[in-house]
Amino acid sequence: MSSDEARTEDAGFPDPPAEDQVAGDKLGRYLVLGTAALAAAALIVAGIFGVQWWVASADDNLALAQARDDVVKAGTAAVKAYTELDYTNPDAYFAQQKAVSTQDLVDQITASEQNYRQAMADAKTKVTTTVQDIGVEELDLHGGKASFLAAISTLVAQEGAQPAAKPLRLEVQMTRVGDEWKVSGIGSVPLVSGQ
Repeated sequence: MSSDEARTEDAGFPDPPAEDQVAGDKLGRYLVLGTAALAAAALIVAGIFGVQWWVASADDNLALAQARDDVVKAGTAAVKAYTELDYTNPDAYFAQQKAVSTQDLVDQITASEQNYRQAMADAKTKVTTTVQDIGVEELDLHGGKASFLAAISTLVAQEGAQPAAKPLRLEVQMTRVGDEWKVSGIGSVPLVSGQ
């Protein structure tokens, strides 16, 4: 008997039976195999997602989606510029419209600005707009043209009257000028009541 075996028996710990050693070896083997299987699965998943990311980054649809997002962002600002007004600050109203418009539309706004200023002062109206949804109908990246429909809700407050909510639908045409999308046309779409 070796000195280690003697110390183990003297300490009150008998040698484990041979069957427990075989069971321990099997458990260890299963743990190693399970860990290897999980590592292999993680590697496969990482490979699949890596390939999908690479394919998506090289896809033309990514540029189209980014352009659509740019149109929606610029369109939201444009719709608010054209529909929100405060009769006490007409300069800001017209400046916002001109900032989001093409030069042709800026010329039209400038030509009719005095008439609108007088009408705003007479009506004593404040309008707050909430853009509910914008749906891009057409997007031509090469031609630099886009159009969308906007569903908005306006809160119209006239001096001495209760504010009233009014839903509107607008059709907006946009043209890319440099790196920015600008309004080249805007008009209302009639609302059809439910049947």
